[in-house]
Amino acid sequence: MRTIRGDPMTAVFFSTALALGVLLGSGTAVTHAATVEKELPELTIQVTIKNMGFHVTGYGREGNPTAIVVRNEDGVTHGFYSPLFKEVSVRLEGDGYQVAGKDGTSFRVDPGKTMTLHFTKGSATAPLTMMSPLMRHVIWCDMHPDVKGELFIIERRG
Repeated sequence: MRTIRGDPMTAVFFSTALALGVLLGSGTAVTHAATVEKELPELTIQVTIKNMGFHVTGYGREGNPTAIVVRNEDGVTHGFYSPLFKEVSVRLEGDGYQVAGKDGTSFRVDPGKTMTLHFTKGSATAPLTMMSPLMRHVIWCDMHPDVKGELFIIERRG
């Protein structure tokens, strides 16, 4: 077994690696992680209500700001509710309005109108891995119980 004292080249490589580690060490990684967390993009989930059904595209990610854009292409007013809204603060933009439903806060959108719901679920502190589960959050119309669907949020647990 060779030691650093017995081989000058090993000592040079070790010293160089150690110096780079100190210069580029954990302070850089922490700063970079903090910068990334501040600049997380808003992810968009598109929900089109058409033919008395929810048609959903896109997904959210725990810790990322998320926008749910709800377009009502039906001829009647629809509600938009999810138990997910009990866990987060929601900011409403556009042509929708908020109502107090029997299960909690619901949002309504009239025919031909669009509303956007902005929220951030959870935290971005846990690492996102291949084992992070894809959580399904049910959605439904509080006015028409047969109009149902699901939103997908990638959780940072696992």
